[in-house]
Amino acid sequence: MTSSVSSSPISSPNLLKSKTYSKPYHIEIGIIVLFLCLTIPSLIVLSLIYRRQTLPSSPSSIFDDNFHQISLINYPNARCMDNSIASYYVRLANNRHSRWLIYFDGGWFCYSKDSCDFRRQFSPDLITTKNINQKKFFSGILHSFKQYNILYAPYCSSDLWSGSSNLTHSHGYDIFHAIFHQENYLQHAKQILFVGFSAGGLGLLLNLPDLFPKFSSHIDLRVIIDSAWFFDYSDNPNGISKINQGMIYWNTQISSSCQLESRYKCLLGSEAIKLFPSSVKILIIQSLFDLTQLYLDKINLNAYDFSLKLRDNLRQSSHRISIFAPSCP
Repeated sequence: MTSSVSSSPISSPNLLKSKTYSKPYHIEIGIIVLFLCLTIPSLIVLSLIYRRQTLPSSPSSIFDDNFHQISLINYPNARCMDNSIASYYVRLANNRHSRWLIYFDGGWFCYSKDSCDFRRQFSPDLITTKNINQKKFFSGILHSFKQYNILYAPYCSSDLWSGSSNLTHSHGYDIFHAIFHQENYLQHAKQILFVGFSAGGLGLLLNLPDLFPKFSSHIDLRVIIDSAWFFDYSDNPNGISKINQGMIYWNTQISSSCQLESRYKCLLGSEAIKLFPSSVKILIIQSLFDLTQLYLDKINLNAYDFSLKLRDNLRQSSHRISIFAPSCP
């Protein structure tokens, strides 16, 4: 009898009571799960939108806040073409001043009163350092060197960084050397990467031979010359004649170590690098269809003879330099 009663399928009152209250709990849990499924994605999306709005829109804005303009007011000859005092810009990174990127900008040149008057009228941003657009200039290669201290030198002298003339307001040489006379941070440098674009590259070729001896032999010195490898294209001397005319107009200062009879040859790439110490690593970036040289020499874009001779000129120096020479303009 006892066994038959205990095995009966009839549920006890307690069991019935617990089953009665189980459904509402399941419904409440389901509602909570549904609520979380709907709200969590929405919160994530909203947080991403807020983060995008509050963070700087691009890396350039981070750089802009950290660049500081430094005036060369203590150097009376360090003046731009508009006769204003030249400035440069410095951004310090957290590396105890050990690694530096020093960038000299370019932007064509003028070689006579008429061409310089034209430049003043139609390219006013290239004759002063007063109104530098930081978002424009502190982009590109500078963002690849976030861990480096950066010194940026705008081009405002219109003389390939080579002139020293009060008469024509050509003071590129004076500006170049005033920067390094004033800049004390480089005393702690372990690596310096000099970069020059176009006229800035020519400025490095002309001025670095006199600057290198001032640096300790323990500093790792490197140079990138971008779009500034000129050669003596004898088939068409138009470009060289303009540079010769400009060098007289600017009162160009040539390194004392360059003893070439024709002064313009001191800025030709294959000659200039002979004055660089062998320990300095050099990278040349040069289009074989460089529009600047083609325009300067009045050469048709399809004149392959120019490109072949430029290629050969680069190859002659390949034992000393690394080369990137694309065939696009």
